[in-house]
Amino acid sequence: MNSQTPLGEKGSDNKPHIETERKTTQISGQSFDTLDKPDQPHEMPDTDWLAMSNDWQSQPFAKADIEVLLKRTRRRTYWAKSCLALNIIATISILAGFIYGLLHDEFGEPVNSYLGICGLLSIVFVYYELKIRLTTWQQCCDSPDKAISNAIAGCESSIKYFVLTKVSFIPFLAVINWFLFTIDGESEKTTWPPIIFVNSFMLIAYCVTEFLLRKRRAELKKLQLIKSK
Repeated sequence: MNSQTPLGEKGSDNKPHIETERKTTQISGQSFDTLDKPDQPHEMPDTDWLAMSNDWQSQPFAKADIEVLLKRTRRRTYWAKSCLALNIIATISILAGFIYGLLHDEFGEPVNSYLGICGLLSIVFVYYELKIRLTTWQQCCDSPDKAISNAIAGCESSIKYFVLTKVSFIPFLAVINWFLFTIDGESEKTTWPPIIFVNSFMLIAYCVTEFLLRKRRAELKKLQLIKSK
């Protein structure tokens, strides 16, 4: 007696049954049955990948880490404020010494003259330094969207400050040498060692200022190039 196999059941060979989805495709008015093949992994053409890579590399964020820029700007702002505070304290101290020596007839004429001239020069220096710094600090903020703009403003402020420092070397160096040569003429002991030391120190300070100035100018060019893209 033959047994009938129920519809939809597998044969006695227990072979795996592969189910496929049948689709109907119409071509020129005629219908054809097609089998839907399993999805194949989509491979991106090399040209598309190259285009995406070039687009990613052209973004500013690939060249400038925003978080690093924010930290650097905050650190430089802190040092700029500290430097400004020290210059203000030094100016007040020089003026206080000048007023004390003038009122109490202390220190002698060369020292009082030196303190008075240095105090006046310090006032001018601090005025321009404060003007440079406040102009930058008023337009800076901690917004990540303005990180590059703030970094550019900080570089420009540093460049102006270093230029001011270089210019100030001329009058300060002249006053210091005048004071030392005046003391040398009135003293029995030679003051050449202090003269050599002071001038050597001023020369080193000038070279350091020039190095930092060139470094900031190079950094400014890079930041401006990143912002322009």
